Amino acid sequence: MEDPKKPSDKGQSTRFLKYSGMAMQMLGTILVFTWGGYKIDEWQQNKVPVWTLVLSLASIAASLYLLIRSFTKR
Repeated sequence: MEDPKKPSDKGQSTRFLKYSGMAMQMLGTILVFTWGGYKIDEWQQNKVPVWTLVLSLASIAASLYLLIRSFTKR
């Protein structure tokens, strides 16, 4: 007989997969935008990595926005 107070393993693994998927999406977005900014700076031969900074900060802001939006959707 199952203990009703004990959380189910299925719910635990589902939440783990959901949150790890969100983390991977955030990481991928940040890495792609940062790499894109680096390549633009390389192409323009900028001494100060302006595009790398702008695109990396924009990707962090966008990732946080999407994360907060997914939490408040429930």
